[in-house]
Amino acid sequence: LSSALLPAKRRPAYGVTDWLVEDLLDNGQGLLEDMIATSTISHDGEIFVVPAHGAEPGQYISKLGRVWMPRPRLNAAPEPWSQRLERLIGQLEQRLGPDLILMDSRSGIDSIASTCITDLGAALVLLFAIDGEQTWTGYRILFEQWRDAGLAPKIRERLQIVGAMVPEIGTVDYLLNLQEHSWDLFSSMLYDEVPPGTTAEQLWNFAQDDETAPHTPWTIRWNRGFAAMTNLHKQLQQIDQDRLSAIFGPVNQGVAQALEQQELQDA
Repeated sequence: LSSALLPAKRRPAYGVTDWLVEDLLDNGQGLLEDMIATSTISHDGEIFVVPAHGAEPGQYISKLGRVWMPRPRLNAAPEPWSQRLERLIGQLEQRLGPDLILMDSRSGIDSIASTCITDLGAALVLLFAIDGEQTWTGYRILFEQWRDAGLAPKIRERLQIVGAMVPEIGTVDYLLNLQEHSWDLFSSMLYDEVPPGTTAEQLWNFAQDDETAPHTPWTIRWNRGFAAMTNLHKQLQQIDQDRLSAIFGPVNQGVAQALEQQELQDA
């Protein structure tokens, strides 16, 4: 993601991977200043970027093998990598004082993506989906794991499906199918069951056509111009607001509303 937000000359010397490796040796603090860069595409305020790796990745593959290691501690259990990552985020938040922190987790269903959702306390978790068997099978496995572990009630209210790359042709039928399959997943795995003869007023349950429900996709429309971009950073500096709204509007609005709600809760 950093390559889309930063031109090559602005990329910092280090990234999250470097910090997680050096933190094992108590050297992470010295990297903080040189792992933050400011994007030039922002118009209101600043966008700080902390990339996965620095401008010169070095032995990146070798570093990845050590990133997930727990950090030894005297007279205490080793500190898991997820707690180390949370500690890094806390240090960056204290240093920069951001209004909003966005984390781009790796795709796929694995322990890393799951840990980013469950262990880091995100206020909003966007689950990107393309209407296909692979998407729904993967999320069903993840939801089933949360349900069986008793984590579902703690996580479900922070989830939101995002319909990614919604096609230009057959859009209406595609979105109807996407919402139906999403509702099937949420209703069978996360929503409270409504017993016959009762109402769902006191239960966490949503109708299939409820536009406020987490299973109702926020859409991102597939766009030929974006799909053909070879230099995303250069194009983002030139793109107009109307075009951005047409492609990403529902996601932008949803994130803005979630941020407003979080600010009200914190007030």
